[in-house]
Amino acid sequence: MKRKIITFLTVLVGVLGLFSTNSTQIQAKSQSSNKPVVIYLTRHGETTANVMHLAQGWSDYTLTDNGVKGAEYLGKGLKGTKFKAAYSGDLSRQEKTARGALDYSGNKKIKVKTDERLRECNYGSYEGRPDVAKNVPEIAAYFGYDSIDDFVKKEGKLFQNKMQDGYYALDQQNKLNTNLPEQYRAESSQVVEKRMTDVLTEIAKKHQRKGGNVLVVSSGMSINLFLSTQNFPSFEGKGLANDSVTKLIYQNGKFKLSGEIGSLEYYNNGMKAK
Repeated sequence: MKRKIITFLTVLVGVLGLFSTNSTQIQAKSQSSNKPVVIYLTRHGETTANVMHLAQGWSDYTLTDNGVKGAEYLGKGLKGTKFKAAYSGDLSRQEKTARGALDYSGNKKIKVKTDERLRECNYGSYEGRPDVAKNVPEIAAYFGYDSIDDFVKKEGKLFQNKMQDGYYALDQQNKLNTNLPEQYRAESSQVVEKRMTDVLTEIAKKHQRKGGNVLVVSSGMSINLFLSTQNFPSFEGKGLANDSVTKLIYQNGKFKLSGEIGSLEYYNNGMKAK
């Protein structure tokens, strides 16, 4: 009887081991069969707040005439790129940039799907104020820096992350004495990093069975905060130009950088196009 029990357990262990091996092989095969998704992560075009040097965040400043033209240039520069899908934040500057890029690149039939998680960082009570003239110096002083230059130099590539945490800290303390409801106050950098990573990962996974190109339009600081989490050697945390594109390839659960961060190649090529 004892020998039969031992034999049974030996067989059972063997079966479970085989099942585990097969399960691992199936999972590995499934992952390897996923096709690469190429995400064209794009900053929106020029806005009225940009030219007035105001912090815009979640506030819905519209594209200038140059911003509308910029989306056209971007699209012409992307001509020949077939997109499987397109996403943008739900702010008009993001959606209009995506729409223009699709229309002028030969992808008119693609619908822009909006997602609020692709918005710019929320600056809360500090939106609509001069950014470099007021907001940045006040945040630098809050963290004990003598100047903006000192702030930028000491924080390095995570300067924008620290900036966002400054907005969050000051707004939580209600330094501007506003009556802004809690749900509209500034976000922490961690919140922005998470929502951007979550939405971009969801988008990539949604399209990985067939693969292909996906246009995603967001905003400069929120894109930079996402990129700061990816450990790309070339990431420096520098400001991104309007209509710039950061090309990412998603496969096997990871994002890889293809080309330079914040490239104006497509925009510039579009300007030259007839």
